[in-house]
Amino acid sequence: MHDYAILGHDRSVIGRWLGVISITLAGGIAQLFTWLNELTGLEAFSVTITTGLIYWVLDWVFNKWAWKIPILEIPNLNGKWQVTGKTLDEDGNTRYEWNAEIGIEQKWKTILIHLKTKDSQSESYTATLSKQCGLPGWRLSYSYRNNPNIQQSHELNSHKGYCEVELNADVTSGEASYFNSAGRRSFGTMYFTKV
Repeated sequence: MHDYAILGHDRSVIGRWLGVISITLAGGIAQLFTWLNELTGLEAFSVTITTGLIYWVLDWVFNKWAWKIPILEIPNLNGKWQVTGKTLDEDGNTRYEWNAEIGIEQKWKTILIHLKTKDSQSESYTATLSKQCGLPGWRLSYSYRNNPNIQQSHELNSHKGYCEVELNADVTSGEASYFNSAGRRSFGTMYFTKV
């Protein structure tokens, strides 16, 4: 997985809120342990819970699950997507039609987009996610590396490419355009449907 940017979403604000919550919880837990120690006399309650430990736990929980809370308006792209693609010629005519499956693994800080066709596989290495300007939905933009399957390596070259996907508002389908370079000069369209 690699880092990705969510345009219009300031991660530092979330970090500051996690810090405030950590300080508050650390103080509250320390007071609770002091009270329990005085009440019971047990030394087990003399343990110190640090703000840093609480921050680390909250950050881990937020990165794994809490970012999916709807009020934060971060789309959850996790899962499998079916793709139908068309490779186009210079006049916009279809040269090839192909099918693929995309698996997206997403957390708050990281993402990985993996596309698999019968002939090759691609993995993302950069990505951005942004709200569509004036339209409902999202735009996912990512760069990828593609490697042909071993049995196709005599016909296909490894290459890099770029893809932009316009996702609908409920993040269940999308339309994309892509282009390849540095090994395979081609371009085309893709249609995504979440499984």
